[in-house]
Amino acid sequence: MPVEEWLIKQKELYSQRDNSPPNLSTHPISGEWIQSEYLTNKYWWGGGASIESCRQFEESSYPPNIGVISFGPVQSFLGGGQRLRDWAVASWLCHYLTGVLIKHWIENGGKILLPLYEESALVDWLLNTSTLTSEKLEEEFWQASFPNVVTGLFPDSLNWLENIVTTIKEEWSNLLYNLEKIAVDYEPKLLNGHGWKVIHEDNKYLWSVYYAQIPKETNKIVEQIRDLHQEIESQKLGRAWSKKWWGGRTSPSAGYLSIWHPGLKLIDKGGTWGLPDREINNWWESAAKKSQDPKNFNKLAGLFSSSDRLNSIELVKRLASVPEIIMPTLERRWEKKPPKCPWGKFPDRTAIAAAWIYNFIDVSRWNEEIGTRGDLYFENKSKPSWSNQWGIKCIDKQTERFAHPRVLERRNIDSDYVEDWDDDNLLTSHQWDCTREWTVGWRGDGDQVGKWLSGKQYEKQNLPWSKWHLDLEKIKEFNLNMEYCRELEGSRQVDLPHLLDLSRLFSYWNTLLYRLSEENYDSKVIFAGGDDFLILGPITQAISLTDNLHKLWIGEETPVTQTLKSSVDGWVKYDDRIYPVPGKKMTFSLGVVIAQRRIPQSLWHQGLNQAYKEAKNQGRDRVCVQVLFNSGQSLQWVCPWPLWELLMSIKPNDPENTELNCWEKLLFYFDNTRLQKNSVAIARKLIDTLWASVGLPLCWEEIRKITKKDRYFRKEIGNWQWWVNWLALRGFLARQARERENWQKLVEEK
Repeated sequence: MPVEEWLIKQKELYSQRDNSPPNLSTHPISGEWIQSEYLTNKYWWGGGASIESCRQFEESSYPPNIGVISFGPVQSFLGGGQRLRDWAVASWLCHYLTGVLIKHWIENGGKILLPLYEESALVDWLLNTSTLTSEKLEEEFWQASFPNVVTGLFPDSLNWLENIVTTIKEEWSNLLYNLEKIAVDYEPKLLNGHGWKVIHEDNKYLWSVYYAQIPKETNKIVEQIRDLHQEIESQKLGRAWSKKWWGGRTSPSAGYLSIWHPGLKLIDKGGTWGLPDREINNWWESAAKKSQDPKNFNKLAGLFSSSDRLNSIELVKRLASVPEIIMPTLERRWEKKPPKCPWGKFPDRTAIAAAWIYNFIDVSRWNEEIGTRGDLYFENKSKPSWSNQWGIKCIDKQTERFAHPRVLERRNIDSDYVEDWDDDNLLTSHQWDCTREWTVGWRGDGDQVGKWLSGKQYEKQNLPWSKWHLDLEKIKEFNLNMEYCRELEGSRQVDLPHLLDLSRLFSYWNTLLYRLSEENYDSKVIFAGGDDFLILGPITQAISLTDNLHKLWIGEETPVTQTLKSSVDGWVKYDDRIYPVPGKKMTFSLGVVIAQRRIPQSLWHQGLNQAYKEAKNQGRDRVCVQVLFNSGQSLQWVCPWPLWELLMSIKPNDPENTELNCWEKLLFYFDNTRLQKNSVAIARKLIDTLWASVGLPLCWEEIRKITKKDRYFRKEIGNWQWWVNWLALRGFLARQARERENWQKLVEEK
């Protein structure tokens, strides 16, 4: 069978090989064997290579060359949006470009190795393979999961890879020309004009595409993939740009383009690619007014706001976020209808920030107070367009609908009603620091994933290769016609099927991630691909969801998974099936950013990237929490997971003071105790006394027991400012809980 070509090292280890089908799975990271329908071994002698991964190679021949293609700048493209929907749409557009690249690679005689695409709804639709049910196709088509890197094999053909490289820019251009046609037909008076020429010109220089290639060596392909990826990264870091620069910047998506306007003219046509501020402001205010006019609500409902000033790239994302534009755009491009797009019901920051209410306020009371006010302030707006859909599963699935909280945001109110809104105590109470003002983002991934994929991490953790092969006990238990292999020495080898087993593991993790985040929490997944993900949700779940994301990763009990009776690292119970998770061998870093309402989305996105990188920079296996205030101030605390579990669950027990008072007292004591850096251990008796003074059931000995297991944790607990930041974070969260309770009482008492 051709797949054996990729397992030649394992095959040669056994003079006798049992051909009976295995009924056991071997975990790609922990090496633990178990009976599961996931990651089931293809061969007894295959060292854990699963049926799912080997299926990708069951062909008679393989192209002789290996290549890698990557494109960017993805992060600046994602971070340039001004609405949550822009953020999600940008993620999907990158996912779409990768999907089209995969389609062209396959149709031109190549073979994709990574990313895994066999169960991708997008690729299934592009290739007309029809391997998915219509229900799964519709559910997953608009979910972003592909990375911006493709690795595969390709034939000996002149300039084959160079020709495939052009796919990204050509497809982006094709998409925009079709988008223009549909957008102009959709709203000719608003979306037509010379500005489209500027859009096409600007976007011509948006993507930089990098590639590397080498003749394939089957027995060294993992090392070759690693080297090619490193070469790509070197190209990016070396700024080997092949396009024009914009204002000294390497990408137009950095926001240095002219604000878009349909009347913009090219320079050779007498234009300046820029207009006076007055003309630009007038156009955008007019556009916002049209999009809020009841007559246009079947088309332009909320498409633009008066504060919008979008450049050409941001405008493309905004237009693509309209289902009635993006769906016919894809249909025109591919001559077939895509699944129904859900972005028309995508949650905005108002909905995300207020998502906690359905667990705290009675629906009838909420609708009586908030819903009635919505009818008052939006009385001229057509009801279908201002429906109660929040775009959050846990709320939208309720039997009785909660009125949408858009009336809580002053920016949503027409100028004719602003004065009345400002006089409404329920709507303006605690306006600047209320829980309704905060939204949370989670950005995380596995640690040292590249080294796991190359095999170096197995060596570092001293995971023997024999763990993935049969021992005498299993050979006897399953009556196998095989001899015990005594030649397995050293750390685990990683060949191509095992490399794909790791990728397959992360695809299973993403399934759990969606289930946990969107069905058990009031949050929304923006992106989930490989081990990397981005989630948005309300402040009330900042701690709980953080806890459960970590527990889900390492295999502890969560709302969607249960531990096995006999704990096996990397395996849990999910929907009555034994299911793989990354487990405890691969550590997990997470960035959490709590952003106040007026923090620009680009800064929030930048903060998320910085937060999870800071968790890695300070030792990995940590969570970094940042709080971004409208004032420009910020709070940051980085904590190892074992300490997080203790310090974020513990509560003061002081009958004479509220929880907020206790945390603020402790913060005052710590902040005014002038001790030198790294002197915490010396002051541990004082710390115990301070904790006891507010009824905090915590002592230094508990901390010492945790840190005794890992010397790197001592860096945190030995820093006095680290403790101050912890107390500041707990005080902040307690203050928000009090404000939420006060506002809840105000609603109930009205």
